[in-house]
Formats: sequence, structure tokens, C-alpha cells
Amino acid sequence: CIRDRFFFFSSRRRHTRCSGVSWARRCVQETACRLSNPSFSPELSAKTTIIDFTVTQNGLEQQLLGVVLSKEQKVLEDTLNQLLADVNSNKKTLKQLDKSLLDKLTSSKGNLLEDTELVEVLNNTKSQAKDVEVKLADAEVKEKEIKEKREHYRPVATRGSVLYFCIIEVSLVSWMYNSSLKQFLDLFDYSINNSEKATVTQKRVENITKYLTYHVYRYVNRGLFEKDKTTFLLMVCFKILTTAQIISNNDVSLFLKGRKALTAEPDRQKPLKELDDNCWANVLALSRHSFVTESNICFFKDLPDSLSRFQNDWAKWIMRTDPENAPIPGDYQERITNEKDLGPFLKLCLLRCIKEDRTLIASKMFIKDNLGKEFTDPVTDSLESIWLESTPTKPVLFLLSAGADPTSSIDDLAKKKKKSPVEKVSMGEGQEKVADEVIKKLSPIGGWVILQNCHLGLKFMEDLESQLAENRLPDVHEDFRLWITTEPTTQFPLAMLQRAIKVTNEPPKGLKAGLHKTFTTIINQDFLEKIEHSAWRSQIFTVCFLHSVVIERRKFGPLGWCVPYEFNNSDLEASLQFIEKYMSNLLAGTSQVSGNAGINFEVIRYMICQVQYGGRITDEMDRGLFDTYGAMYFRENIFNPEAALVDFNVDTGIRDAKGPVKDRIRYIIPNSTEIQRYREYVDSLPDIDSPEVFGLHPNADITFRLKESNEMIDVIMETRPKEGGTGTSKGRDEIVYEQVSDLMKSSVPADFNEADVLEKIKKLPGPRGIDRGPTVPLNIFLRQEIQRMQKVIGLVRKTLVDIKLAIEGQVIMTPIILDAINALFDGKVPQRWVYDASGAEISWLIPGYLRWFSDLYKRHEQLNNWLNNSRPSSYWLGGFFNPQGFLTAVKQEVARLKVTAPKRPQDKDKGGSWSLDEVTYKTQVKDEKFDPTKDKEPDEGVYIHGLILEGAKLNRGALDELDGKETKAKLPILYVTATNDKNVDKEKYQCPVYKYQRRTDKYYIFSVSLNCDAQANAAHWKLRGVALLCHMD
Repeated sequence: CIRDRFFFFSSRRRHTRCSGVSWARRCVQETACRLSNPSFSPELSAKTTIIDFTVTQNGLEQQLLGVVLSKEQKVLEDTLNQLLADVNSNKKTLKQLDKSLLDKLTSSKGNLLEDTELVEVLNNTKSQAKDVEVKLADAEVKEKEIKEKREHYRPVATRGSVLYFCIIEVSLVSWMYNSSLKQFLDLFDYSINNSEKATVTQKRVENITKYLTYHVYRYVNRGLFEKDKTTFLLMVCFKILTTAQIISNNDVSLFLKGRKALTAEPDRQKPLKELDDNCWANVLALSRHSFVTESNICFFKDLPDSLSRFQNDWAKWIMRTDPENAPIPGDYQERITNEKDLGPFLKLCLLRCIKEDRTLIASKMFIKDNLGKEFTDPVTDSLESIWLESTPTKPVLFLLSAGADPTSSIDDLAKKKKKSPVEKVSMGEGQEKVADEVIKKLSPIGGWVILQNCHLGLKFMEDLESQLAENRLPDVHEDFRLWITTEPTTQFPLAMLQRAIKVTNEPPKGLKAGLHKTFTTIINQDFLEKIEHSAWRSQIFTVCFLHSVVIERRKFGPLGWCVPYEFNNSDLEASLQFIEKYMSNLLAGTSQVSGNAGINFEVIRYMICQVQYGGRITDEMDRGLFDTYGAMYFRENIFNPEAALVDFNVDTGIRDAKGPVKDRIRYIIPNSTEIQRYREYVDSLPDIDSPEVFGLHPNADITFRLKESNEMIDVIMETRPKEGGTGTSKGRDEIVYEQVSDLMKSSVPADFNEADVLEKIKKLPGPRGIDRGPTVPLNIFLRQEIQRMQKVIGLVRKTLVDIKLAIEGQVIMTPIILDAINALFDGKVPQRWVYDASGAEISWLIPGYLRWFSDLYKRHEQLNNWLNNSRPSSYWLGGFFNPQGFLTAVKQEVARLKVTAPKRPQDKDKGGSWSLDEVTYKTQVKDEKFDPTKDKEPDEGVYIHGLILEGAKLNRGALDELDGKETKAKLPILYVTATNDKNVDKEKYQCPVYKYQRRTDKYYIFSVSLNCDAQANAAHWKLRGVALLCHMD
């Protein structure tokens, strides 16, 4: 039995078990947890007292103020501490005197006036009390003076507190970004000790603040992946400005939400065709927001009117490639410049709302204006500098990404430091014992150890951190170093993350960087001379070029590849090995070694595109795209001196008398036998890749930048605390309550009655030649759609009611309700409305809840009109839960018509009846002026509207390049029917149709035949990534 003992368990180990132990009543157990927001079960919470010791921003600020003063003004801080001690002592003395006097009064007997001892005590107490009061008054004056001097150093403490909480917030982006308060305090102390000295206090404070900010940035930056570096700096800027009360949390929310901040659909027509609908909604949201200014008015209140008054100026500004560097039209440039502190943020919000694709670039300019140029300049930390910072008990942790491996760099550093060879252990099953033995062997003699792929040995990572923390490694030499590599995983031990120096390791980005890496690490002079054939070196360069192209195309998202495949060096090496064997066998069977005689390009294309790289490809559209690359790169005339792998013109932005001046860009195959010539050619390539290198339209850059910007905004929105209002502004619950009330009044459509629906469907007619009733294919489809719609309407109505009751306090605030509140506050769609408990989709994927509700109303309207007013003249394909089912029903009806209809002369070769398995879709794009409401109903098939063409437009019935800055175009009415002719429209571009921009098999609907003009064939549009979409994000 354990009695009268106090136990403290830290959470270094995951589990603390005391089974079979009896506890005495007076025994106390305390457990500490490293997690900032641990999730405890209700049973545990009911049986324990949970105390939150998490540091707050104000509390940390006070702590850091004491730290900086203890270093900068030690005498002042010591004086204050001594003064506070004296004040405390004097207050105790005063209290003791009062107690002593009270004791005498209570113990005295007889006449108090005759008690000489009591009178003496009373006089003594009175005299001492006066002295103490004088000391306390003097101390109060001195304390006020000292605190005023201490306040000079508060900006350092404030900045430190802001930076620490930004580090905490960025850890919500990825578990691997976690850091500890101890690590930050070390950075804080280092910054104070190493920043530039100054005799003037204000200058000294500025030096410390500037050094601290940059030092913390560099420390955190090297442990962040590239996509999160700007995000972290933007979070720092926002928190600095909100802490200084230059902007408010509502201002930041406006920047993040944009049009999602609107509580109703736009009620005004956009004045400019250059402004798309989403940006116009952003403008309206911006014009209704009040920023924290002296006048506290809507700074952009007149922006919609300005767009109307200065249409030409705004149109030119919008169409510029760099609007962030151009003066803002109207009087806004001058007005924003006059706002010294708020101006950069106002410009950032304006660019984010009108030019969404420039948000990331505008954010970097905003960071530069607020923090300095050095925060946006490219920086790299050498491995040697990281080694100098590491210690035997502070390992270096590399966060890996596809195609990156720091092993060779560590080996090079080890040779330089005379620590070679470095012992390497690849973690996996049974490797824990090997790793432990190697560490214990090399730690006493100062060796270096690399533990690779430690995400496969997480239990060993916990044990290793315990050994480092508790100094359980015997006789560790000061030169001992531990290098750890791991892929990001949420299961990685927190303690090790808070101990190690984190470094990200990413492969170079860009076509030039990829080719440079290939021709410095894989291709060398010996490899170029392996085969004595004139086409050998050209084949090598072509394969390497293809490898870099297919990797870099991933950055364009679904426009590049439907699925972002992880192509890597193993694919390249396997392809080069095949080319080597193929050319060797070719030479063994022929004496001719010049030109491309005897080369079977079909075999090469198949092996590289279908086998080596194609083995990773799972999507048929992507397989077709890769085959198109193969046909373009591996062909008969590619090795001619005048041939080029890629040949296109780029607009220089300069105009002469003949029109726009364009530069011709050609990517050729170097004609040389020396590796140095290849490397020089690679170094001469452009640093920035035009989308046309990958076969995409130049405007694909807009799609890429928009994708990056949206990802950054989503990350910041997800990691921000869900704070309430400040001052007179409304809190989160109040805002959401008003939103819910408005939605319940106007946006939730009426319910469908199952019995009424069935009765009406029985009366609905079918196509000509098919009886009416519930067995008609499209009528069956209609009933299924209405059933699914009713489930969504019921779920939405229940959620809104529950939210209101929870905010009012009438029901318990469950996690589901809380998630819905947070989603609506952020302008998003609650997860419960989109996915069920199993993760299956139950509605439609639309980013903002207002657009989602707009779709809900339109979908309900289409189904309701169909149910009550017979079939529509044209169907909104994107308004169905199951568009594939709709088209299948259409195909069934057409097939039934062929069964029931008499044989016609033109059908003699096809037979009088069709098998559904042999029927395919036949499509025709109608003229732009075609109106299905004025045309008679087609004998078979249906008209479809609402499709969006991404990557191209239609011009006179054929595919054509987009104009200006457009990335999409509306498709006219589409006629869809069925045919049993398998060879129909084979010469046309078979354009895939998807429900959303996520081009996966899950959202693929069918393909539409589109005409190609004489200048561009189907392969051209396949490389362009042209597709039809039902919805755009």
C-alpha cells in the first residue's frame, strides 16, 4: 500500500499504469501533459480536476519583460524586486502591529486608561504605523518610477509573445512543426545577447526587436516546407498589427473570407466584364466593411461606384500582369498612401478581392512593407551552420518530401569534418536494436549516426528522446551527432520534435532546377559515352526533359494531372536503363550507327509511357496525356538539328506598328558529346517556366497562382482562433445566430411530401413513344433525386434549429453543433451537410455556404418545376446528385425508342433494336443563339446547359484559345443523345466532363465530342488540359 506520498508523472511516456496498487486516502497523484489542447474522455474529466497551465499571450509578455530587464537593466529589476520585498515586509509589519494591539485589548482587564502597558503599546503601534505608511507611500512613488522605466522595454516582450504564439499557431498546420517554450526562450536569450548594442534605450529596444524577429523567422523558416513559409510570415504580420490595434480580428476575417463574409447574394450587377462574379462579390463585401481607422468608416464604401465611373482605368488595371506594382485607379492610390500604418493592409485586401490570383504575391509585398525586405529574400541555411547549432543531445531532424534525401550532403560534411564514414541505419521492423547498438557504440567516441526513415520506428524515437533527456547514454563525446530523417506523420513523438533542430529537405522546383539536378547527379560523362550511336545522347536528354516536365506539371493541380503522381528518380533511372539496353541490342544487330535508322519509336513510347512511368498512372485521362507527351517527344524527326522539343512564342508586353512583339522560345536537344555542354545549356534555360513548356495555355499560371493563394488563405483560416468580437463588434455566437435566423427565413426550401411526389410522378409523361408513369427511366431518376434532396433539406433544417437552441442554451453544445457554428462563422459549409458519418458525399462540394444555399434553392427549383410542370426544355446537369444516372436514364429511353419504333430506311444497317451495353453517347454543341424554350422538343435525347469549358473556348463551333486573362468559358446548349455507332466522332477531341474541378474518376461523368480547328488537333487540347466542368470553385 502506498501511503502519504506525492506522485508526479510527466507525459514523456504515453501510458502510466499502476494496476494492482492500492492507494491511501491522503495519496495525491498529479499528471502533466505536453499537449496544448489534450482530449480527455468525459469519465476522466468527471473523476479528476483539470488545471490549464497553458501560458497566455499577456502572461508570457510579462514573463519575457522580466527576462529582458534582468539582462538589460539588472540593477533596475533588482531594485524593483527589493522594493516589492520591502513593501511586502512593511505590510506584514503593519498587520503584525494591528494584531498585537488587538491581542492586548482583548486580554486587558479593568480600566483601559489605567493600563500603562497597553497605553505604551498603543503609542508604539501608532508611531510605527506612521513610519510604515510613509515607507509604503515612498515605495509606491518609486515603484511607479521604476515601472515607467520598465515600460521602455515592453515592445521587446510584446514582440516575443507575438512570435511565440505564431509558432504555436503554425504547429496546427502540420504536427511536425511543433516547438517548445524552452526552444523559444533560448532564441529570446540569444537575440538579446547578440543584437547590436546602443546607449539610447529606444534604439536598443529597436535593435533587439528587429534581431529577435529575424532570428526567430530564420529558426522557424528552415523547419517549414516551402508552401508554408509565406503563410507563417503573414500570420506574424497579422498578429503584430492586431496586438498593436492597427487592425482588428474582423479586418483579418474580411481578408480571409472575402465574399464569404456576405450574408446575402450580390444584389448589384457587376459594371465590368473583366471582373468575374466571384471578384464582384468580393468587392461588395469589401465595400461594406469598416476598418479600424480614426473615422471608423467603410474605407472602400465607394468602390463599386468607382468601378462604374472609371471603367477604362479599372479594366486596364485588372488586365495588367502586375497590378500590385501599378497605381490604383480613382483616388484610392492617394487615400491608401495617406494611411501610413493601415495602408499596406488596405492594399492587400483590395488586391485579394479584385485580383485573387495575385494574393500570394501581394502578401509578400505586405510582408516586405511590415517586416522588411530581408524577410522576403530567398534564404538557405547551410548544413554546416545547422551542425554548429546542434549538440550531442540536440539531434537534427530532417523532414522529407518526395525526391529529397540529405544523406549525400551529410556525408560531404562528414568528410570535411573528418567524421567519415557516417554510420547509417534504415529504420523498420527489427532495426531498433541495431540503431541502439550503433548509437551506444559511436556516442563515446564522437561518431556521427544517421537514422533514416524514422517514421517507421516511432517507438524507438520515444525511447531515444528519453535517453537524451535523462542523460542515459554513457560517456557521450562532445563531437557525437545524431541525424534523423522522417516523413511527416502525426504519430511522431512530440518530445523529440520539441528537442530536435527541424530542417525541411525539398527537391529543387522548376524545369531548369530539375534538369540541373539530373545532369549533376545521374548523368555524367561516362554515361554519355556508353553507347556509340548518334541518337543515344539525344534519347538521354529527351527522357530527362520528359521527366522534369511531368513532375513540374503537377503544380497546376487538376489542370496538370487528374491525380498528382509521385514520379521520382527511380522512374527516370529505369527509363534510362531501358534506353541503354535497347540501343545496345540495336547496335548488336546492325552496323549502321548514324541517324535513327532501326529505332522503333513505338516500342520506346510504350515502354516509357505505359510501363516505366505508366505503372504509377491510375487515371485513364492521365494515361492518354502521358501518351501524348510520348508521341510529341519520341518521333522520327525529333533528332533533326532544326527540331525542338518545345517551340512557342511569348508576349513581351511591348507593342509596335504591327502589334504585340513576341519572343520565340525553343527547347532543343544539345548536339554535343561533352557533359559540360549539356550543363551549360541547362543553365541557360529560363528561371521561370512558361505554362506553354508543358503544353498548357499561358493563362494556366493564373490557375496555379489562384490555387496557391487559396491554399494559403485556407490554412490561415483553419489555424486562427475562433475569437469573438472586440469592443462594440459582435461575437461569434451572435453573428452565427443572425446568419442562421436569416437562412431559416429565406434560404431553406419547402419539404417534398413522399405521397404527393409519387402521385405526380405517375402522371408525368415520358418521351414520345413511351408510356407515362413511374417506370419511365427519367421519372425513376427524378424520384431518386427528390428523395436525396429531401434528406438534405431535413438535415439542414435540423442543424439550423439545433444551432439556435445551443446558442440560446436550451440544448447541449455538442461537437457536431460546434463544428457547424465554426464553419458558418468562417463562411464555409458545415461538414455534416456534405458528408455522412461514413465519409460518403450526401450533397455537393461548394466552398461558401451562401453559394451552397444558392445551389440548394436552384436544385430544388429544377426538381420542383420538373415534378409539377412536366419535363424542362433544358436540364442543368450540375444540379443533380447523380448526373451519371441522369445520362444513363437518357440512354435507356433512347434505346427503348429504338425497340418500339418501326425500322426506318436509315436504320437498316443498325437494326431495329439496340442493346444498352452497345450504346454510347452522341453529343452536339448548339449555336450560341440557340434557345431550347423556343425550339420543339427533340425526338430523342435531351438538351443540357450550365457546363463550363476550362482551358479553351468555342469559336464558330470549334475549340479556340482563350482571350485576355480568361481561364474558362461558358459552353452553349449541349444536345445529348445515344447511338450504337462505335466510331462516331472519333476524329474530334473527346472532352471529359467532371462534376468539380477535382478531375478524378469519382467525379467523371462522360465525354463530349468537340470540334478542333485546322491549326490545332486533339493532342494540342489534351496537353492544354481542356475539360468541361459542372461547377467551378
